[in-house]
Amino acid sequence: MSASHNLPPERNLNPIFGIYCRTETMALKNRASGSCHIHYEAVMDDPVKKTWSVAKVVNVHDASFHPVKDKNKTTVSAVKRKISFAEAVKILAEKEAELKKQAALYATSIPDAPMMGFIHYKAFAEREGYVFDETGLPHPRPGPRALPLGCTFLEKDVESANDNLQRPDNEFDGTGPAEKVPQTHFLLDQFTRAAQKTDFDAALAGVRMMNLLDGFVDHIEAAHKNMQDYCKNYHDLGQGALMQDAERSLQQAEVILRQLKAYGMDTKDFDGFLTQCEITCAVLHAEGLYDLMNRGLGDFTQNELQFKARVDQALEAFRRIDGSEDGMKTLKNMIVQTPKPEVPYAIGHFIDTYRKQRQGFTPAPAAPEDAPKNKPAGPKPPGR
Repeated sequence: MSASHNLPPERNLNPIFGIYCRTETMALKNRASGSCHIHYEAVMDDPVKKTWSVAKVVNVHDASFHPVKDKNKTTVSAVKRKISFAEAVKILAEKEAELKKQAALYATSIPDAPMMGFIHYKAFAEREGYVFDETGLPHPRPGPRALPLGCTFLEKDVESANDNLQRPDNEFDGTGPAEKVPQTHFLLDQFTRAAQKTDFDAALAGVRMMNLLDGFVDHIEAAHKNMQDYCKNYHDLGQGALMQDAERSLQQAEVILRQLKAYGMDTKDFDGFLTQCEITCAVLHAEGLYDLMNRGLGDFTQNELQFKARVDQALEAFRRIDGSEDGMKTLKNMIVQTPKPEVPYAIGHFIDTYRKQRQGFTPAPAAPEDAPKNKPAGPKPPGR
């Protein structure tokens, strides 16, 4: 890899499609008995600071004949903690390369990288907007299809990065909506890993949780639609019922979160997102009412009472996130300075991302069976 010392340090693109990836599994050759498999894996260890940990996983299987008994042992040891995603992927790439260089000692086990799909660190990182140079090290792309400066890339690696890239165009600067909403796909990744070694009760609980989460998103989507309808039609007067419907949907979503907590799910991120939706609902209604008052539409006294109630409601909810005086002041100023209410893009992004990621957990419908070539003959017509 050729790089200039005058180049700025590379950025870190935080993943938006998952929290877990790993290397291929390498099997130790010529072991006297049993087997030994090694792989390295990276997992997000702090969803707030978006830091990652890398671990080495060694699975040893020994067979005993006196008495006859199989013994499996898995050892997990930390390699590095609290690091950026870019550094975590770099470590995985280096560790896999080190093992593959020792061809006399190790052989790649099935499933290999192509069979692993986005669980393998290379495809996982490429989906997130990284490209690997000729030495096998990852680099964040400065933008869609763009290549980093100061590096040399093989054509096959550029093609692979382009094929796997799924990061939206507006998520390359670190300020896109994915940075502001809970990562539903993190939960889905957890289900993927758990499904590999779950028992019946845990599997059934997982299905129930997925069903509840589907319901949560359905209610968010219903509230989102009501908010959009209000923003389009608030000037026609009498549209406040749309925001009341939105609030009812959010209240139903809150009930589902309590059910998910009963199953042991950590709903902290979803709680925070729901609070933001509640704030948005109150703010949008307040903005619409303020515009109506400015334009002299409707009953001013009634609109003013509703406006003040909505502002108080928004502030009360906002206090759960940011109780500072500056935060409160900023929110109040924003309400009266916004020309017209507009639903934040982040809510729709949350819904679309969930629907997309959820498809991977919906079994494909079975193909209809071909009609038999020789259908049974119907009743013969009566003879003449």
